[in-house]
Amino acid sequence: MTIHSSSRAADPISPAEQETIDVLRSRLNECMKKIPDDLDTDLNLVRWIRGHQGNLDKICTNFTQYVSSRKAAGFLGRDLPERYFEMPQIKPFLPFIASSRLADTVWSEEHNAFMFVERAWAQPKEFIKTFKASDYLIHCFGYSELLLQLMLERERKQSKDRGPVQFIVIFDLATVNITDYVNPLSGYMKLWQLRSELWQEWYPEVVQRIYLLNPPRLVSLLWKIARLFLNENNLRRMEIVGDNDMTKYMNSKFVPKEYGGDFVNKDMPGDESGVSIRRKITAADYYQAYQHYVVRGVQRPKPAKKDLLPGEHFTIPIIVPDGKSLLWDFVSSGEIEFYIYKDKDEQQLVYPRLRLITSKLPEEGTLPNLSGGEYSFVFVNHGSFFTTKLEYAITIA
Repeated sequence: MTIHSSSRAADPISPAEQETIDVLRSRLNECMKKIPDDLDTDLNLVRWIRGHQGNLDKICTNFTQYVSSRKAAGFLGRDLPERYFEMPQIKPFLPFIASSRLADTVWSEEHNAFMFVERAWAQPKEFIKTFKASDYLIHCFGYSELLLQLMLERERKQSKDRGPVQFIVIFDLATVNITDYVNPLSGYMKLWQLRSELWQEWYPEVVQRIYLLNPPRLVSLLWKIARLFLNENNLRRMEIVGDNDMTKYMNSKFVPKEYGGDFVNKDMPGDESGVSIRRKITAADYYQAYQHYVVRGVQRPKPAKKDLLPGEHFTIPIIVPDGKSLLWDFVSSGEIEFYIYKDKDEQQLVYPRLRLITSKLPEEGTLPNLSGGEYSFVFVNHGSFFTTKLEYAITIA
């Protein structure tokens, strides 16, 4: 069979790109003191340059925020792929998510990429009653970092004349009811959009191709939905594939058997396609709010209210004694960026920068056993037109 591949390995670094890499490295070392060693490679920096179309100002802002957030979330170390699935902020939610457990084992030398398989949400309305937005976004953040660490490890060992390592996505839409996704303002559509923005801003150029399998009949609607999530660069990487046509695009040994190929995964906890086996969400799984106050034996304080004007940053500084914990919750009428930093240094994050929504569940959390100092809660309305109403409660225990 002739394979008409629309996917190819990323180009090696050009001389012009090498000059830009050197400039970017110098600028990053100025604005953040030092680039973390694992991220300070030419191939990693060229990913940022290509993914953000050479906009060095944007890259410096995003890269600095990403590095600080990565540290605050605890996603550090070359051993993250071995630790990730056991992390306490990740493990409780794994039964409800059907994503690849293949790591980088399904490897295509031709494409300088590995395969990643994911199944779409089967119960989107129940999903957002089970996960806070931050729970899901931290899961996606950590998983993206896991994949990046796999790429960086491959790049350390490959020949110098190759380009960046990437991964190829098979996204299975078989469980999707397209009518669930008609309303672009629904909570789960907005959550999916926030996930997409996170990896496009902080993990540029990691994806080589996105193959959508088992698409719904209303393909035109699918494209409209995709435009809500993906920038133009990533839209061009998307391909809708018919039943068992995947082998027209990739060698059959890389394609799972259920999609017409020859690959069969034999390692648990994944299924034959290497995807984690999720279970159905029931009412017993729904998230119960405000339990973190109960666990700490403190009463939830009376919430305060604040109207955030378009573009407004609202900061609440709190002095915390050594060994104490911070507990909080909030709801907002629209999307809001939230983060916490220590001692007047926005690069010293203790809670990552996340854009959040509270359409079904309040946002809440605990930072336990803190070192003494000033902790600043920040809420940002990035909108241009509308005021966002915020209701929040914060206490020390």
